[in-house]
Amino acid sequence: MEGILDHTKILLTLVGMGIVTYLTRVFFLISKKDEGMPKFVVRALKFVPVAVLSAIVAPLILAPEGRLALTYDSPYFIAGFVTFVIAYLSKNLIVTVFGGMAVILIVKFLIG
Repeated sequence: MEGILDHTKILLTLVGMGIVTYLTRVFFLISKKDEGMPKFVVRALKFVPVAVLSAIVAPLILAPEGRLALTYDSPYFIAGFVTFVIAYLSKNLIVTVFGGMAVILIVKFLIG
């Protein structure tokens, strides 16, 4: 009986997630295309990718083991900081990505 309840919870969770995902997307499909979205909404939506990426990456850099690690011996913090500097100076996504990968490899090799 326990296994059936677990499967039911999983199924209900998946269905609920599907409904929420569908509703958030259908809003833009059924909205009136003639009027468009208000300018403040369009302006705010431009920041969504940056906010989502920051929410994903920041905890990995600042707290890789579940606790804040802002020390000189944290390879993730060092690589994140150097990658930020590379991004700021180069303003080139490819250079930033490959530079960040190279830095994390070098730092992990040196620090461990």
